[in-house]
Amino acid sequence: MYSSELTVNHPIYPRTFCGKSNYYYETIEIDVVTNGSYMITGNSSVFTYGYIYKNSFEPFNPLVNLIPHNFPAIASKHYQFTVNLLVNVKYILVVATSLDSTGAFSVIVSGLTNTNIKRIINPDKCVIGGSCNVQTKGIGITLDDILRYEIQRNETLKNQPLLVKMSVALTIIMFLLGLINSIFSLLTFQNANLRKVGCGIYLLASSITSLLTISMFTINFWFVLLTQMNSSINLSILRGGCISIEPLLKLFLYFDTWLNACVAIERAIHVYQGVHFNKEKSKRLARWIIFILPLCITATIIHEPLHRNIFEHRVKDDMDKTKIIERNIWCVINYSHAVQDYNIAILFVHLIGPFIANLFSALFIIFGTAGQRSLAHTSQNYIAHIRAQLREHKQLVISPAILLILSMPRLIISLLSGCVKVHDNPWLYLCAYFISFTPSILVFIVFVVPSELYRKTLKESLRTWQRRIRR
Repeated sequence: MYSSELTVNHPIYPRTFCGKSNYYYETIEIDVVTNGSYMITGNSSVFTYGYIYKNSFEPFNPLVNLIPHNFPAIASKHYQFTVNLLVNVKYILVVATSLDSTGAFSVIVSGLTNTNIKRIINPDKCVIGGSCNVQTKGIGITLDDILRYEIQRNETLKNQPLLVKMSVALTIIMFLLGLINSIFSLLTFQNANLRKVGCGIYLLASSITSLLTISMFTINFWFVLLTQMNSSINLSILRGGCISIEPLLKLFLYFDTWLNACVAIERAIHVYQGVHFNKEKSKRLARWIIFILPLCITATIIHEPLHRNIFEHRVKDDMDKTKIIERNIWCVINYSHAVQDYNIAILFVHLIGPFIANLFSALFIIFGTAGQRSLAHTSQNYIAHIRAQLREHKQLVISPAILLILSMPRLIISLLSGCVKVHDNPWLYLCAYFISFTPSILVFIVFVVPSELYRKTLKESLRTWQRRIRR
């Protein structure tokens, strides 16, 4: 026996596909230990319906997985039906009542042996929209998901909640920091002497891609904010932003991350080859990689715009069906299981791949240099040389570790189910989203500040620009 009560806090569904009326409902899982015929009896203080489903229950398409049997044609305070149930199969009993009546109910399942009955709190799938216009949300949480329920429609920025105002402030600060980071990095690596090897060319390109990344991040934020604040924006504009902005943001972000990895790899090659390091070959290779790398990244994410689209759900007035009282628009991503698995694999490649390249290159530099010096200076043992190299090049290990830690929130957000209730902890998800883009504003701090040569070059560039301005 199972007892509960249908209240106004229960979810609602149309009861029939594209039904115009909504009903409060509760889902109950039934597990049997013996195959056979079972009788389900429902008793309630109000008029209710009882339906049973196999494997899963779709609230917006209640005919799917419905087990046919002699359902009561009308709501009743007492109903009874018989159904054949099998072991190791999930059965879901749905008890529903109309919106104008709520109250207590009980269910008795009788058969050959006892059964296990428990309430299902969370639905199997996450859906948006309603009735005939429904969309299942996929994997991953976007900025749109984080801010959607926080932004007040058709209100000015002044009247928006604190979280939205703080998001605006953080976006402006990050853009300004990214701009300063890129300007100082460009002033450093535009020096021809630093670009005599591929490392300087990679860092010059990274100075540009980091600015593109933080600029696209800013554009994405303002696009989400303005389109959610103003519900009258044309669907073509919304569709264009949905299809293009996020993939472009990923392209620039991945490109920037791999350029930093290329810097680490070239440094390791330089240590390995020593005096035999070919600077001209390094420059040629760097130019080719900078040309080919964005094409390769684009090839891995080219499927994304094809699976993105706008989903619009209009809520009409019950009295006047021609009047729209609410207009909800989502940028949705529809992946098949195969494409979704591929997408997760690509995400790991673009996040973990550069980290591994950075870390192993740093370790190779430390241990390789220690091995070379232990052969040249036999007064110290190999372990002493390793410790000396760790003290000298500790930033080569610390930097990739910091970049990975800062990128982890993006990996987590990208793998979370779209059904996560973001509005329960919006600050947590918003902070994670912003933190994941901080590596794009740290090129100057990670590469220029620790290097005496780069700092000296920057000072010379600043003095040169000062002289030009004074003229």
